[in-house]
Amino acid sequence: MKSMHSIDINTVEMTLDIMKYAINRISNNDPELGHPKKEEVLKELAGDTITEEGIGGEYAFNLFKDVFAKATVPVDHPRHLAFVPAAPTKAAVLFDLVTSAASIHGAYWMTGGGGIFCENEAMKWLVSLTGLPEGAFGVFTSGGTSANLSAMIAAREAWRAQNQEHENLKALLITSNGAHSSIKSMAKVIDADIILVDDDDDDDDRLTGYWLKEKIKNLSPHDRKRLFAVVATGGTTNAGIIDDLAGVAQVCEEEKLWFHVDAAYGGGALAAPSVRHLFNGIERADSITIDPHKWMFSPYDCEP
Repeated sequence: MKSMHSIDINTVEMTLDIMKYAINRISNNDPELGHPKKEEVLKELAGDTITEEGIGGEYAFNLFKDVFAKATVPVDHPRHLAFVPAAPTKAAVLFDLVTSAASIHGAYWMTGGGGIFCENEAMKWLVSLTGLPEGAFGVFTSGGTSANLSAMIAAREAWRAQNQEHENLKALLITSNGAHSSIKSMAKVIDADIILVDDDDDDDDRLTGYWLKEKIKNLSPHDRKRLFAVVATGGTTNAGIIDDLAGVAQVCEEEKLWFHVDAAYGGGALAAPSVRHLFNGIERADSITIDPHKWMFSPYDCEP
């Protein structure tokens, strides 16, 4: 039986083919725009890919190159204007190759100390952009949705820890109509109710401190007890609208509510001096989500 670590001529040839493909792909400024295909069409083109004998590395690579890659729409294509799942720069793609080849296991410092150090340094810089207090830190997640979920779980647990009575109450949070759909989905996952503030009340379609305060004022005593968090948006996906973060922060501090900012779409603009002022107030948040690099961080030095 051949060892998984052994190298033969087939492995060498496949390595050269893959490196040639990668170099051509990365150096191409106008990659082929693929076209999604139905599952049954792909099945017909690919045939059986899981077999007792296996299909072999070379065949698998050619299948990917000639069938599967062409059934996708590359996110670095100039005409790709939807979603922001990765950084499509040449440097980012090249380093994806490097880190993949390095096969780093980042769950423990013993096995991945160097990689973890790099990640922590990147996180320190990202957190510094927000102006959160010293000691704030974060964690990279698989996406903005999971980051929002992590933040809301942390918020709910902090709320429950404040008062034993909260254990028996169904949690309630407030956000705006313009909030990302993941906020509504996340509320279902943690079994919380959600109240939407009509952002049409504001001339700029933002969630403001004034309208948030009005919404809280009109809550029943029971619902006020259930209220544990407010989610503001730092750049809506449809229009790039940034809520009145400073105003919302003020209300949350007065009402002792967890203040989460979902800046998954627009948070990258924190690095741009020309628009940084639009995010004033984000430094007062209890937690923040930012994409496309998919980070969630909090002034509390923890990983929710």
